[in-house]
Amino acid sequence: MYFCSMTFVFPYKKRTSDFELIQSIRWIRMSFPLAKIFTIGDEIEGVQNIPCPVFSNIRGVDVTNKILTFANQIGGKFIYMNDDFFVTPKLRADVPIYNGEIIINSKHPGHYQIACKNSIEFLEYFGHSIYNFETHSPVLMDAKKLIKTFSKVNWQNDNHFIKSIYLNSNLPKNIRPGTNLKIPIGDIAKAELFLRDYGCFSSSDEFINSSGGLWIKNLTFVLERPPCFE
Repeated sequence: MYFCSMTFVFPYKKRTSDFELIQSIRWIRMSFPLAKIFTIGDEIEGVQNIPCPVFSNIRGVDVTNKILTFANQIGGKFIYMNDDFFVTPKLRADVPIYNGEIIINSKHPGHYQIACKNSIEFLEYFGHSIYNFETHSPVLMDAKKLIKTFSKVNWQNDNHFIKSIYLNSNLPKNIRPGTNLKIPIGDIAKAELFLRDYGCFSSSDEFINSSGGLWIKNLTFVLERPPCFE
């Protein structure tokens, strides 16, 4: 069941600028006026926060610790967000987007290849699919299922893909083939296309520092009624 009063959770480590997080939250509030919003880790004004000290300098490990902290302390169903995700009422976080299968590509940075390797090994050991859900898009998670899944994962020591491990281990009834929704340049037309097709997109520094940042800040929309669906 997916509710218009869904909870959105940001594992957050403060950066030089909070612009993306502030705008991402603004877009959530425009799209889902009844939503609850949490940051896990560092605070942002006007949003509920769960303090969570840095657990590891390995980003994937630290993010997993933050998400598990929320799962253990608050629980329930929630949408896992990044500060560079932007959503509209068309978002279907309960129908996650995948881009083929996880593969180890020598062109990727070393830490990403390690995450691929560790995720594939875990999923194949337990006989799960290896869909690549690392599409820079929000996903719906269930705290109990997340805790149970990651009790089997040696997540404290090295990089892995929290979304791909969780979703392949608890495969939803409906999943959607798609693409990577991160926009590396100031391509507003592509952002608008992703919003039409997927109800979300992910920004990049290049997008924000070009005309994309002003477009994100100025975009507004008015809802006739809060969007809810099952």
